[in-house]
Amino acid sequence: MKVCYVFIIVFLIGVVSSVSSVAQETQILANGVSVPSDFPFVEVYTNNNPDTGYIFIDNRGGGGRPYNIIFNNDGLPIWYMKTPDERRDFKVQANGWATMMIRDGYGGSGWGFIALDTNYNYVKTFRTVDGYSTDEHELIVLPDSSYFIIGRKDIQNVHMSDYVPGDNRTVTVREGCFQEFTANDEMIFEWKAFDHFNLKDVESDELNLSYIRFPHMNAISIDDDNNIILSSRHLSEITKINRQTGDIIWRLGGANNQFTFINDPLEGPSWQHSVSALGNNHYLIFDNGNGHQPQVSRSVEYELNTNNMTATLVWEYRNPPNTSFSHYMGDTQRLPNGNTLINWAVGDRPKLTEVTPGGEVAYEMNFVDGWECYRVSRHPWHGIALAPTLIIEAHSSHITLLFNKFGDKNIDHFNIYGGTSPHPTTILATSDQTLKELNNLDNNRTYYFRVTAVSNTGQESDYSNEENVFVNITQPGANLVLNGDFSDNKNNWTWELQAGAQAEWNIDNGTSYFNITNGGSAIYGVQIRQNGKELIKGEEYVFEFDAWADASRVIEAKVGQDAGDYINYSKIGFSSILTSKKHFSYTFTMEDPTDYNARVVFNSGDSDINLYIDNVTLKLVDPTGIADLNSNIPKKYTLADNYPNPFNATTRINYKLAEDSKVNISIFNISGQYITTLVNGFKGEGNYSVTWNAAKYSSGIYFYKMVAGSFIETKKMLLLK
Repeated sequence: MKVCYVFIIVFLIGVVSSVSSVAQETQILANGVSVPSDFPFVEVYTNNNPDTGYIFIDNRGGGGRPYNIIFNNDGLPIWYMKTPDERRDFKVQANGWATMMIRDGYGGSGWGFIALDTNYNYVKTFRTVDGYSTDEHELIVLPDSSYFIIGRKDIQNVHMSDYVPGDNRTVTVREGCFQEFTANDEMIFEWKAFDHFNLKDVESDELNLSYIRFPHMNAISIDDDNNIILSSRHLSEITKINRQTGDIIWRLGGANNQFTFINDPLEGPSWQHSVSALGNNHYLIFDNGNGHQPQVSRSVEYELNTNNMTATLVWEYRNPPNTSFSHYMGDTQRLPNGNTLINWAVGDRPKLTEVTPGGEVAYEMNFVDGWECYRVSRHPWHGIALAPTLIIEAHSSHITLLFNKFGDKNIDHFNIYGGTSPHPTTILATSDQTLKELNNLDNNRTYYFRVTAVSNTGQESDYSNEENVFVNITQPGANLVLNGDFSDNKNNWTWELQAGAQAEWNIDNGTSYFNITNGGSAIYGVQIRQNGKELIKGEEYVFEFDAWADASRVIEAKVGQDAGDYINYSKIGFSSILTSKKHFSYTFTMEDPTDYNARVVFNSGDSDINLYIDNVTLKLVDPTGIADLNSNIPKKYTLADNYPNPFNATTRINYKLAEDSKVNISIFNISGQYITTLVNGFKGEGNYSVTWNAAKYSSGIYFYKMVAGSFIETKKMLLLK
């Protein structure tokens, strides 16, 4: 089949940012890495000769879509892992492994840390022993692969009167410890909080709780004399510990502070989250500052004199006035170029501020969607994957495969193996890009895929991970609901009883019938639902069904989120059902972020009246008329008018491809100056559309231009705010 190249260029008035997540679709970025539709982009505010190390980061609280990512200074990912759980403390250890905290899996159940080598292969899992579970805060691996790890244990029925006179409470205490292991996982040192600290010294805000985290160990560093530096957040203390005997050498900060602070009006750290020994009695601390008045966070460096017991503040950088302080998490790192990295952790503050010794900002960035991050660090890194990593997204018009062989610049093309049976060995397609869209698969079947990379010398890599997807390709105007007329009995629907409800669900001559004995105490007590619906932000949908009942009653019929807050995207309230058959039709615009797993749901609990439902449909309204339901394959290239136009703040550009084509969507201002790339990759022949969100940009005229061989067309659109 002939292949040509298509370029779509959008001209836009506005402020330049690095990369924006508002496109809400899979795409190939400027460095060739393809990313899923829910990828957590960052925005780079300042990039002025920063350190050259790569940025290791996770998007804590990522809305059910957590990632661990390695970014370059342009804000582009060179590697990422989409994880089933929140994996924090992602960094490179002194022996060259990259480690991250995990919530489950990999060599046993429970929390731990995993290590990846420079080929991104799993090496091992680190966990504590001796009755302590692995704490989430810290793992330190030394050059010889020996390591330190923090543990935790809940101790029940602790009598506070043993520690604080007059306090007669009985509480649960989470005792912290840290353990040292050889490279062969033999524990050789253990240091427990109750053996060395006093519970009464915990900060009062924590001490008054019924569950006390004691002492909330959160960071370990090895000093240049080979002894241990420990940070304990709920003591506001940095402690130096003899690595051989476990004896305390000195205590900095908190109730047992042994030093006189010089040049520090805040008199030491408060609720700090990280510490690192810089050598020559210099120590760098991320001071969260919960107890400071006023509350302020800072990266602070002290020089300690252990003869006259002074701690002199020699450098600090505070969060700017009128910005949020970091009430938890965060870290700081002294970089090889002499600059200092600061992660402010909380959502509205940058995840990375890099400052020079003189306090000038050399680099600053944050997640576009404002995600938090436990810790951020910079490291040199030369990772090359031995096989691609495969991710699949199912859309209403196509199946998207993303496959990155991270770090490998010697790739000629990728082979895509697929079929309706596991472990496919048939090549269905090839691609010289890291993304491929397929729209010629059989509907209502499960396909299995795996991908290999072929080098410039013809050598084929190992298979990627294998993924499968159920294919249900539809066009605008087609029903997104499977088995909406119940002609296939109950297939594709989920039935659930909750809140004490008792009922039976039957299909009678193609009609869904709920025989309700007890409707329970909530409207969701009797429920059928179907998920996997693609709802695109800014698009208009129509939701329809027939319903009647044995007597008048109400039900809740809606289209919404399948998890989390269960947002009602359709904005439909209760529907009044009569004894005669009635057709219901609701039109709504998807105002929330694009959801590829939305659900249609009928809630009919909180009533004992039997209900009948039939002919359920959910359709994408096509305002441009670009869809050709008689043929999915257009016969010519077409650039449609954007819709809506004028718009505020999102609009959609629809276009047709007559052949497999390379598509590039770039943004320029009205003067023709390049801003950024929105889409860059091959798409199969068919109908397509792309949404652009201009919420960050000023009102004005836009131009978008499509080039396909000899076909060239430019159209104008207007943003009004």
